[in-house]
Amino acid sequence: MAFIAKLGGQTSVVRITETEKSIYKVMVDGNEFTVDGRRTGRNNYSLLIDNRSFEVDVDVDAMEDEYRVLLDGRTYHISMSDERQVRVGGRQSGIEVSGRQEVKIPMPGKVVTVLVNEGDTVDKGQGLVIVEAMKMENEVRAPGPGKVAEIRVKTGEAVEAGQVLVIVE
Repeated sequence: MAFIAKLGGQTSVVRITETEKSIYKVMVDGNEFTVDGRRTGRNNYSLLIDNRSFEVDVDVDAMEDEYRVLLDGRTYHISMSDERQVRVGGRQSGIEVSGRQEVKIPMPGKVVTVLVNEGDTVDKGQGLVIVEAMKMENEVRAPGPGKVAEIRVKTGEAVEAGQVLVIVE
């Protein structure tokens, strides 16, 4: 899976591949790292990166594709977008959404909770589904106000990158 990551004024291409359980190959602008990642709490992770240990706290705003990462007493705000979405204009375009929207997940994972029911009225940014991906819980939110027309996933179900989770009209 490839992402465009923005930290401050720097933009990087990040490619992540799970090579075995909890072991990832991470490429950042052509530099390769081996990451052994373990979840130690709801938002806490222990990372072993090229034989260096890190304890990190990560909060995720999946709708905005933003991660708040606390590392060594410093907070970093990192925007990450699926490389394909950026290439076709996706969320970075500033276009306000309206009408029928297929709400998708940018990465594979497992549905932890479905927060809405068909027929519910939702506001822009309201949580629809929580998906665990790469050992992090990501709240997938409504792209705009509307009514939940269809829910295409169930709690416990595995989902693929780009899969439609919910349709909001």
